[in-house]
Amino acid sequence: MPAKVPLQDVDAKYLKIISEFAIDMLSLSGVDEILWHLAQNVVSQLGFDDVVVYLLDPARGVLMQKASFGDKNPSGHEILAPIELKLGEGVVGTVAKTKLPLNVTDTRLFPNYIVDDAPRLSELAVPMLMEGEVIGVIDTEHPKKNFYTPQHERILFALASIAALKIHRANNLVTLQKRVAELEYASKIQDTLFAIAEIIFETDSIKAFYQKLHTCIARLLKADNFYVALLSDDGQTLHFPYHVDQYDQLAEDAELPLLPTRLGITGYALLKNRPLLAHEEQIKALVNRGEIVINGAMPTAWLGVPFGEEAFRGIVVVQSYHGDYRYSEADQQLLVFTAKHIRNAISRMKLKANLTEMALYDGLTGLPNRTLFIDRLNQAIAKLNDTCGDAASTAGVGLVLLDIDHFKAVNDIYGHHLGDELLKVFADRIHAAIASQDTFCRLGGDQFGLLLVDINSEAQCLERVEALREQMQAVLDLGGISLTLSVSMGLVTCFSPGMSATDLLRRGDQTLLRAKLMGRHRLCVFTSGEQAELQETQICQAFQQAADQGELYFSFQPQYRLKDGKLLGAEALLRWQHPRLGTISPRRLLAPLRRQGALELVDAVVAKLILAHLKRYHGAYPEGFRLSVNIASDGSALFDALERMAGEGIELASYLGIEIPESSLGASFEAVVSCIARAKSLGVLVSLDDVGASHASFKYLQEFRFNRLKIAQGLISPMEMAYDNQVILETIINLASTLNIETLAQGIETREQYQTMQALGCDYGQGEFMNPSVSEEKLLLMLTESHLYR
Repeated sequence: MPAKVPLQDVDAKYLKIISEFAIDMLSLSGVDEILWHLAQNVVSQLGFDDVVVYLLDPARGVLMQKASFGDKNPSGHEILAPIELKLGEGVVGTVAKTKLPLNVTDTRLFPNYIVDDAPRLSELAVPMLMEGEVIGVIDTEHPKKNFYTPQHERILFALASIAALKIHRANNLVTLQKRVAELEYASKIQDTLFAIAEIIFETDSIKAFYQKLHTCIARLLKADNFYVALLSDDGQTLHFPYHVDQYDQLAEDAELPLLPTRLGITGYALLKNRPLLAHEEQIKALVNRGEIVINGAMPTAWLGVPFGEEAFRGIVVVQSYHGDYRYSEADQQLLVFTAKHIRNAISRMKLKANLTEMALYDGLTGLPNRTLFIDRLNQAIAKLNDTCGDAASTAGVGLVLLDIDHFKAVNDIYGHHLGDELLKVFADRIHAAIASQDTFCRLGGDQFGLLLVDINSEAQCLERVEALREQMQAVLDLGGISLTLSVSMGLVTCFSPGMSATDLLRRGDQTLLRAKLMGRHRLCVFTSGEQAELQETQICQAFQQAADQGELYFSFQPQYRLKDGKLLGAEALLRWQHPRLGTISPRRLLAPLRRQGALELVDAVVAKLILAHLKRYHGAYPEGFRLSVNIASDGSALFDALERMAGEGIELASYLGIEIPESSLGASFEAVVSCIARAKSLGVLVSLDDVGASHASFKYLQEFRFNRLKIAQGLISPMEMAYDNQVILETIINLASTLNIETLAQGIETREQYQTMQALGCDYGQGEFMNPSVSEEKLLLMLTESHLYR
């Protein structure tokens, strides 16, 4: 609050000046406006010859002249030779230090008197106080000795108090407006970050990328004129893949020579290799010094940010031709950020040929992958649909899905290197045996697919598949180790229109599963109608019996903090130890269980097993350690059990995490919202699984508040061969960091992958390189032996 002022002894004419000033303050807003009005329109009415208003700069501890009336005010809002005073220096500095008015009747007798523009005999200075603190001083001088009276002092002090209150409010308003502007800008930055992240995932064409990027940048700064230039490999040419300008037009993908003797501003900034923010006067100075030439219209504001390294360099530029617009340092920082993403996008396009190969073919075996296989399956079905009316055509489609039985045992006994070699030899042998028009692919892991076309009957298809089984069962020689394979196969045929690739694959999965449930090492043919439906029912019943008979258990995949390799969690993976079929992953059973409406059964089993484990062993886990489980439905079985146990005084939620599949986000929005809310209310960590498998999950990150993103294994495994994957990974990790979300990389298989994810700033990782999945006993032993991987 301003200081209280005794006004009972002030003349009426002076009270009128004070009251009018108080009223005037209601219409004034800026600090400078307040101070100049005080000096020129108020204090001047008191009959003083000279007045100067000072403001305190608390950071520097000095008083600065801000407004004046008299000899120091030659015209308008101008101060003649303004000075600064330290606290305690001169009459003004003494008043600021003591916080008390000072009336000097004879300056010749005041040892601390300072002559500013001319010596005077009387000086009166009063502090402007706000809540007991000095914010400034009003100082007035007069050539006559003993000029100022106590009434002058009271009047001036009253004016100083009113001004102090108004200045304080004006400063608060400025601070509030600045904060609001910062929050609005931060929100725009975040929105743009999301938009750019989505562009990288959605756009295959670099031209479309530039167009969408231009739109994103235009949301934050003036970008009517926007272009990107790339330096050729030999450094002699500038290539303009994108150029939008209201005055200067360039042909699409124009190339211009980069002449050292006639550098344009673009080439100048690119060769300097640092951001350049320049306005018209600075650009003209560069021209006058002969450092650049202007080719085309002269911009009034120009901002360019180079990107890339020696082997690949370019620059992104925005410019304006309107004198009322000036780019800022904040604009420059934004463009520096954006240039990084432009570099990544262009690098993607340079690798397009390699990426196409990687996108459609398996890196280990060289066979077509799932994507290409489904495309060829769709083509075969389309051809079948086109010829269905042709009476002379009887050609159909055959689909075979097959698994190598007990493949995990090969990895466990001989090592992953030999397992990989087995897959390659097996792939080569079968691929060489099929007809040229057929397709053999690796769908993932040890599962393969075979597409047979131009078949006339199911019997003919069976004959061709049986011939291939001989090749599959022949002895494989793997560097002195001989192995005879057992293969489970499921066959589906199609001779009529209306079937989709999804339908055929689903039937193939059902039939392959039946082959495995019947004892493996056999070929099963799909049977339609009630029999297939009955088979799914039997699968669900078998799973229920497995839960009742204790055949289900957890295998734990350790999770490590990448920066120091410390063990901080594990993913609990449900396993089915079938008495005849061996170990079965419920992942194979999720599709039939979902169709039978039995996913809640999986969640109930998971909840029962994980809570039983934690009740036995939670004391063995350190603080912050999390066991994560996959949620198949809405997680209510787990949450209900946790709430019951909490009511009994058993708190286990702090040791738990749940993983929500990306596929459920769009399909059951309300259920996911409820699931996340219940988990967070209990203190359960919430992860989004398989981030990066598609771009669909990105649009949900602002709607669902996840604690952690689990990066899809498909982005990690081929990372050494795909720099593009690192671009996507960097985007995911930067986006998560911006939103204060942790990241975890799945499927780390090599030291190079570990180090790359560590360098990209990923928080956690899991995979064969650190540790394969382990038993309950082994996980607990690892915690007592060593908290570090390996």
